[in-house]
Amino acid sequence: MKTLKAVTLALALGAAALAAPVALPPAHAQVTNIDVQMAISSIMSAGKRAAQVPGIKKVPSVGVIRLDVPTIPMFNGDVPDWQEFKIMTQRNAAGVAKLQQNLAANPVTAAALARNHVNPSQVAGVQIGSNGALRLYIFSARNW
Repeated sequence: MKTLKAVTLALALGAAALAAPVALPPAHAQVTNIDVQMAISSIMSAGKRAAQVPGIKKVPSVGVIRLDVPTIPMFNGDVPDWQEFKIMTQRNAAGVAKLQQNLAANPVTAAALARNHVNPSQVAGVQIGSNGALRLYIFSARNW
């Protein structure tokens, strides 16, 4: 009986995904429960991270997490709605603006964003790895 429920749920979720597809570039993902705290932290720390961007000399990898992909509410899920992320971004507008400026000004980070089809103005936050790897938290152009 549990297997039948699981299969039914999987089919329902699959049908919902097909009914309302969201076109994402291949390297972009949506925020999940795992990413929520990192996304919030990166938005709130945008000004501090902006100061680190000029020192980046190499970007070996880039991960892109979209903050504005509609999510299906899940039991015990605590992923904020994209409007909540937008409000957080607006409340931290000075730091986010500085981060966007520094990402655009650094030729290495600007090239990495361009390779991943991300405009610096879409970036709300970033995680910077010790080797220069970037995890970008972005809004699509239509929601920014």
